[in-house]
Amino acid sequence: MSILELAIEAELCGPISMGTVAVVRALVEFSGLPLEAAIALVDRCTFAGERVAVPLPSDAAAEALLSALQRVPAAPRISASITS
Repeated sequence: MSILELAIEAELCGPISMGTVAVVRALVEFSGLPLEAAIALVDRCTFAGERVAVPLPSDAAAEALLSALQRVPAAPRISASITS
């Protein structure tokens, strides 16, 4: 099991964080988290300013998620790293 630490600098438009839908989709795809859990993690990053730990099933999944996050529209505002 690997952990990806994730932080997102919020770009808010009223009560909505811009550009995070692709982040949520990547979390669901590579972590296996349910949609609601992925949304909750992204909300904690954007609205609470937290750095969250995302559990991943393997090192390969962690690398794939990290790569995917580098390609989303919000990439310049994302800080992500893999920890053991």
